[in-house]
Amino acid sequence: MNQILMTEVQKKGRKKKDRNTTTSIEIVKIVRFFAVFIIIFALCLIGHSSYALYRDRKASNTENLANINITRINDTLNVDVQSVYNIENFKYSWENSEQKSIPENSKSFQEEIILPSENSILTIVLEDETGRAVTYTKDVILDGIDIAKPSITIEQQATSIRIKAQDETEIAYMTYKIDNGEEIIINKNNETDKTIEYAITQEEIGRGSHIITATAVDSSGNSSTEENEVVISTERPEIKNLYVDQEQGKLIIEASDADGIKSIEINLNGAVYAKDDINLTEATFRLDLVEGTNTLSIKIENVNGLSVTGSMEFQYAK
Repeated sequence: MNQILMTEVQKKGRKKKDRNTTTSIEIVKIVRFFAVFIIIFALCLIGHSSYALYRDRKASNTENLANINITRINDTLNVDVQSVYNIENFKYSWENSEQKSIPENSKSFQEEIILPSENSILTIVLEDETGRAVTYTKDVILDGIDIAKPSITIEQQATSIRIKAQDETEIAYMTYKIDNGEEIIINKNNETDKTIEYAITQEEIGRGSHIITATAVDSSGNSSTEENEVVISTERPEIKNLYVDQEQGKLIIEASDADGIKSIEINLNGAVYAKDDINLTEATFRLDLVEGTNTLSIKIENVNGLSVTGSMEFQYAK
């Protein structure tokens, strides 16, 4: 009996010991898990702090600052930026005005800033990839400075192309060129002239479509450029032949133009026939006639915008 009790007690003790061992192993595993987790979390924090410190260290660095060069062209400032680091944002503002921001993401770029109407202070802020925000300021004095561009017009007249350049203070000179040809300089007649006018003959330009480019420059160096397309042609479309096809009962109209027929509009007995974008040097049109009196009016326009018109009344009988 004692042996049986002893055995039961030993078994109970062994079971209790096994349970304690198992519990200890589980606790160790949990502790190890949290220890590894804490180590990983700490490494993440260290990595994040290192990145922030890197940016902070760069942000306080005054080496390799971006270089800014500002030049004036007419009423505009041209800001040229060259940087070792990528400029992420270009910000600027005039004194007592709202700041404007332009995303860049470039080491080299140019921006144009319109000048104000009076003296002011220009502030430019460059935010680069290192986290730095570098500020540049410039006093812009406009007293006595002519920033207004001259005006220029190109007009096609009956026998010439007239160019007119005009400035509110004093014109210096103007230039013109035909298509990609040589640039011709036209000087003013008197020292204090505010206007220059010049006529280009149609013979100088030549037949067909041409681009006239003219530039006006005033005494302060301000300039403006105008470009116009002109078409030179003295020939109008021609109705080469007009007759009746007796068998078919049709009116035949044959037209031509040296540069091309653009459109035709025919009114035959009140019925209108119109066609655009023909673009042929020769074209033939056929229309049905009615017995008796027929009334006809025609308008033909060529690709140069020149047109010819005509009208008639005639009898037709089968």
